[in-house]
Amino acid sequence: MGRVLQVVACCAIGEALVWHAPLLGRGTRGIARVGASSSSGDDAMVSSSPEGERPSARVLLGKFYELAVPYFKETSEARWLLARVVGLTLLQSGVSVVFSYLSRDFYNALSAKDVASFRDILLKFCGALAAGVPVTVLYRFERETLALRWRNWLTRDLLGKYCVDRKFYEVEYNSTIDNPDQRISEDAAAFAAVSLSFGITALTSIVDLASFSTILYSIYPPLFGAIVVYATLGSVLTAYVGRELPDRNFRALRREADFRYALVRLRENAEAVAFYDGAVPERRRAQDRLDRAVDAQADVIRTQRNVEFVTVAYRFLVQVLPVAVVAPLYFAGEVELGVVTQSSSSFNHVLSDLSAIVTQYEAIAAFGAGLDRLAAFADTLQRDDDDEEEPAAGKPSSPDVVLETRSLAVQTPDGTKALVDDLDLELRLGQRLLITGASGAGKSSVLRTLASLWRPKSGDVSLVDRAVFLPQKPYCSLGSLRDQLLLLNTDDPIDDDHLLHALELVGLRALAAIDPVQGLGVTKDWASMLSLGEQQRLAFARLVLNQPKLAVLDEATSALDLDTERRMYDLLKTKLGDDLAVVSVGHRPSLLQHHDLRLRLDGTTTPQLEPITDADRRAAAQTSII
Repeated sequence: MGRVLQVVACCAIGEALVWHAPLLGRGTRGIARVGASSSSGDDAMVSSSPEGERPSARVLLGKFYELAVPYFKETSEARWLLARVVGLTLLQSGVSVVFSYLSRDFYNALSAKDVASFRDILLKFCGALAAGVPVTVLYRFERETLALRWRNWLTRDLLGKYCVDRKFYEVEYNSTIDNPDQRISEDAAAFAAVSLSFGITALTSIVDLASFSTILYSIYPPLFGAIVVYATLGSVLTAYVGRELPDRNFRALRREADFRYALVRLRENAEAVAFYDGAVPERRRAQDRLDRAVDAQADVIRTQRNVEFVTVAYRFLVQVLPVAVVAPLYFAGEVELGVVTQSSSSFNHVLSDLSAIVTQYEAIAAFGAGLDRLAAFADTLQRDDDDEEEPAAGKPSSPDVVLETRSLAVQTPDGTKALVDDLDLELRLGQRLLITGASGAGKSSVLRTLASLWRPKSGDVSLVDRAVFLPQKPYCSLGSLRDQLLLLNTDDPIDDDHLLHALELVGLRALAAIDPVQGLGVTKDWASMLSLGEQQRLAFARLVLNQPKLAVLDEATSALDLDTERRMYDLLKTKLGDDLAVVSVGHRPSLLQHHDLRLRLDGTTTPQLEPITDADRRAAAQTSII
């Protein structure tokens, strides 16, 4: 049963897609990354990318199947819900056929002034109404429920793939995909709702076409020929007038996302913009993107206007055409008035089935843009799965070794610049390594490679399991104060007393007193509320709670004063023990006193590993930069 439903659904929706593939395939121009500066119209918004090719009908249908089929394969609930929707769709078509015959008999009785037949038809009409109303209401309810659950499943599936194995990092920094948030939230919802709508429309069209074409042909064969010609001309004319609509819909969608991104950037960097007094240029940039979004939407509106000249005239003419064709038969006495009304009703049903390209042209064009964006995003996530295995770090060769590199070469992700060549490093329990060098020498790049965020050009990295990386700007999640402390602890339960003690160690105990009732459960926008220095101290509290064997700190004390910096490093030694290994990146001379090894990156690709001596510490105290 489930397999049959999958076939029915895919065939119905697939037919709709193949029918409209030329339209959907238009809205697929390449796009530049959001946030890139642009100055010259559309050209600045377009770049060569995997999204830049227009898919053929076969490719388009393949993309649709890849997104649509898994939901119905995975859950029996989805298949039964689909069965109810299909069943109610068929019942709706049956109700329409019944009403067409009731309408015919109604007007025949009225024309003949047959009171008895008229009363009988009224009773039948009331009975049909009592049966038809629940069918129509339940059909809409079940269809929207299916769309909502499909959207929920698809969004969760995309979100799961996006958040696994740091895919979000790959998408952000190493792909041409823009606005993944919009694709996961808005595009997934639209895909589920519109796909289902198209599928039901196709299924209804098939059933209606079979039912009402028979009625229409039995009334007057030339009327059936007239409807085919009328629908064909209307479809061709609409497709010609609105040929630019898919591309313009795609461009409007992209520019609207660009404008929203500019506002998000302003909100996220509100303090920095305020310090720079940069409100005026930021407003100008946002207004520029707003102008582009408005211009793009204006293009869409103008094209829709031209399309509606055709579609509105098309809908008005259809009210007269069937009556005009059958009227000579009525005037000649060959058919009754009820047959005229039935022919008009049947004509409209068949025309609606044949004219989906006219009546849904704008929706089809918009769906094409969304499908292409969503499919490109899903392809990127899947391509990461199918690519060679991500550069996961191996295991060190000895139990007392926490970090080991062999002939490690590091380069920028695009391969344009070599940063480090032939790095051999072995860090044991209790050792503390400081990586120094001028800005741009590759310090953070080495850490990204150690953390498996970047693939090494060559060589191997071995890393102990219990390693924690602290970036310069710590991450504060959307959650309570407790959630902030437990960010690195997803498995082991930690009681509130330990959490409060960790806050006290880093001088942040007062945060738990912000709300005396909620305590650690208080929820704030921590990234905005806490200064960078407070966020860095919070990161050290996480480190203490996590109890790692290796701590990797990327300028993790840059916003702290020297005394607080010393206390944080002393905290690692006193609370995590002498066996804790540390790798730090930084510029401050004060960091030398907390480390015993230094890896010097001097701008060449040959790193220098050397011990830190007392003489080095004394000399460093005389200078402000290592």
